[in-house]
Amino acid sequence: MEGHAISEELSKDELNLLAEAGYSRKAIELYEDKINVGVMENPDVALAYTGSCGDTIKLYLKISNNDVIEDAKFQYVGCPASAICGSTLTLIIKGKTLQEAKKITADDMLRELGGLPDEECHCAKLNVTTLHKTISRYEENMKRTK
Repeated sequence: MEGHAISEELSKDELNLLAEAGYSRKAIELYEDKINVGVMENPDVALAYTGSCGDTIKLYLKISNNDVIEDAKFQYVGCPASAICGSTLTLIIKGKTLQEAKKITADDMLRELGGLPDEECHCAKLNVTTLHKTISRYEENMKRTK
């Protein structure tokens, strides 16, 4: 499944396979709809991080002057769970302050999704780690420009 181009439609067989693997309906819909997947033009910060599983997430954030995350997008190379968790993360963080976003955990994401197959739960942690590293990069950049 990781070879899918972003523009491809998923077949019924592929969707059924995700369900058989233990993905929730919500998770499958996020994967099918590719929520917030893509490149953001002129982000305030962007960072790519590769987890120990080999999957890579690149997170793009647009942040207001009040440190509120106005927009978030991501790209990924990896399994469906990485994409599902990326979509979930971007939905959760939009409208939150950086301080609120720093408190988001992998468990928060898994609760939002209704869980993932056990062997894929590390993807939530990969996305949260990417978020924390992206926020740290933004804060470091802001210190340098002051």
